[in-house]
Amino acid sequence: MKNMLKLFLSVAGSFIIILFGVDVQNIQVDAMVPEEMTPLLKSRENQKIAYLTFDDGPSLNTMEILDILERYHVKATFFVKGNEEPYAKECYQEMISRGHAVALHSYTHDYSIVYRSTESFFQDLNRLETMLQKEYGIKSRIVRLPGGSNNRLRHQAATKPIINGILQQLKEKGYIYIDWSIDSTDGFSPSISEQQIITAVQKGTKNQKHVNILLHDINSMKHTVKALPDIIEFLKKEGYTFDTIDETTPKMQFN
Repeated sequence: MKNMLKLFLSVAGSFIIILFGVDVQNIQVDAMVPEEMTPLLKSRENQKIAYLTFDDGPSLNTMEILDILERYHVKATFFVKGNEEPYAKECYQEMISRGHAVALHSYTHDYSIVYRSTESFFQDLNRLETMLQKEYGIKSRIVRLPGGSNNRLRHQAATKPIINGILQQLKEKGYIYIDWSIDSTDGFSPSISEQQIITAVQKGTKNQKHVNILLHDINSMKHTVKALPDIIEFLKKEGYTFDTIDETTPKMQFN
């Protein structure tokens, strides 16, 4: 549906511009779309949509996560790191071949490197971009900062200017940074139980139409894998459909 709508808007817009000689910069979407198509534009707004997002992969759990998603016919967004282990190559490839979105997290996820300076952040990010594009043909402008845009370093005097500078430059360079609306709590510790993860997601969805759920794809987080089927089944029962994050997705940012 999302891709069909993009195609329709592109074709319709081109037709009207040619036919009426309208200035492209002054065109509004409503002006291009016939009245009967308006409900289609608003359908996404009115739907209950869940965005399952996995940080820090690939890991030894990735293939099992992908198999669960495939079993339920669900697509997710993976905010990946740089992983040079032999098993990771298959994981990157399978994320793409199975129709999931691959977005940027960081190459190292090492706070002492990533948040040393604004320049260091982008060196690390560009290293990840280069690896993904060269080896797997993956290109993305969607970024999730390690720890999110409002992480603990943003509340420390020494590093607050660095984080603020990173966020500003991401916008200037044409990236879109994405946070989350529901923390499953699975990233706190491997000791977080399967039920705690499920309960955190269930509580977070209350009275929410669009939910962006933070999950982790980390070697030690076995309970995430165990909780995932129950999370998906709960969301489906609550009437959510599933989508991946791209440039057209409503932004979920802490600031």
